[in-house]
Amino acid sequence: MKKETVNDEFTRKRKARQRKIRKRRIKILIGFLVVALLITGAVLSLTVLFPIDSITVTGSEKYTAEEILSAAGIKKGDNLFTAKADAGAMAKKLPYVQSVQTVRKLPGSLTLKVKDAAEYACYNSDGKYFTVSRSLHVLNRCDEPPENMLLILAGNVSCKVGEDVQYGDNKAGGLIEQIEKSAEEYSLTLNRIDINDELAISVKTEGRFVVNFGTSNGLDGKFAHLASMIKNIDAQKTGTVNLSMWSSSNTEGTFVEGTAE
Repeated sequence: MKKETVNDEFTRKRKARQRKIRKRRIKILIGFLVVALLITGAVLSLTVLFPIDSITVTGSEKYTAEEILSAAGIKKGDNLFTAKADAGAMAKKLPYVQSVQTVRKLPGSLTLKVKDAAEYACYNSDGKYFTVSRSLHVLNRCDEPPENMLLILAGNVSCKVGEDVQYGDNKAGGLIEQIEKSAEEYSLTLNRIDINDELAISVKTEGRFVVNFGTSNGLDGKFAHLASMIKNIDAQKTGTVNLSMWSSSNTEGTFVEGTAE
């Protein structure tokens, strides 16, 4: 009798163990099936499902919707979730494209919100003029510098429409940036920057002053002195300001009235 009881207990535990194993296997199988279904659904959604049936382009005043879609490589029938507009790549073909925001709406609507780059300055390169954005992306080539736009004269600079400005050395780019930063700090409007000769740096500012800085030594101090001088010059006067000899120990500048070319 005792032996039968032991056998029954063993059988009961074995069956319980087998039931647990079967349940575990069923759970694992269900897990695999769920994963497989998710993968299949993802693949279908990125290939067969959600084709684009409507495309809208907004924001650009420089390019047509057809030009933008061609540069983006997006067309009806493409998958809604894989279609992507790369602004960097597009800007090589359409230089004025600064950014592109992609907006998707189920089941198949795609909107491209384009932001055009603004012309910030004009570079002279090899006798030709090129307008650039604030990020120094070359936008356009023109025969003459546009009116009321900052003109930058720098030696050994290369400009190609659709690409970024390339300097022959990093010093030129850093110097231009330093001049722009100092002018902004002292609320001075720049009309021209000339660093063709690094020993005779000059700018035209406020539309009425040509300023000779000499070298870039003490440039921020020279700008501070310039801003102070301008405040004390009659608002109707134009001319040349010479700060080429200015230094922290010789804080003098001269103003000669005349035409500011």
